[in-house]
Amino acid sequence: MATKTKKQTKQPFSFDPEEMVWPEVEDSWTEEELLCRKGMFKFSKIKEKLNLTTADLTKISRDALKQNINTYETYGFGKPKGSQYIVRMSLFREFYSEFNQRKDLPTNIDLDQVQTVPKNIKNANLLLELRGYYYLKDICSFSPFRESEENIRNTIRAHEDQEQAKATLGCWYDAGKREFFVDMELFPNWFFSSVWVRN
Repeated sequence: MATKTKKQTKQPFSFDPEEMVWPEVEDSWTEEELLCRKGMFKFSKIKEKLNLTTADLTKISRDALKQNINTYETYGFGKPKGSQYIVRMSLFREFYSEFNQRKDLPTNIDLDQVQTVPKNIKNANLLLELRGYYYLKDICSFSPFRESEENIRNTIRAHEDQEQAKATLGCWYDAGKREFFVDMELFPNWFFSSVWVRN
């Protein structure tokens, strides 16, 4: 009895046509000329023209991961395993334009004012004794703030006026710096009265 030959199925993996085009970056290209190109680029070869750093993309990637966003599909940049960042320009140019608009927004804090949590702080109760401005992510590296971080961020985002959030919650989002900050003189009062289980 003859055996049936398996029907050949189409290979489910394939490259998009743009992913097979890797133009050489010309020294004479302006930022605008680069952004108008279509194709794939190694980020290291274009970052100076775009005034971006690897640290910028790494931070954006970390934020995107927390929101389950695939940066390659959404923003047009990603990092193949064991490699450096690559850019798909047809998607990246839109992200880059929005990113620059956010960078141009006025900021409401001078980073020189932001302190780092002292190394001798070992628990959240010692944090409560601090005064001054800190990154929310640093404060939320301590439990039980860590367990409430998503709630805190969502409450901040719900405020249309971040200056008001800064004054009433003691924590706010700076769109220009793409960071959440905390004023430790105001934050504990709001946290214990509105977030923590004792309220």
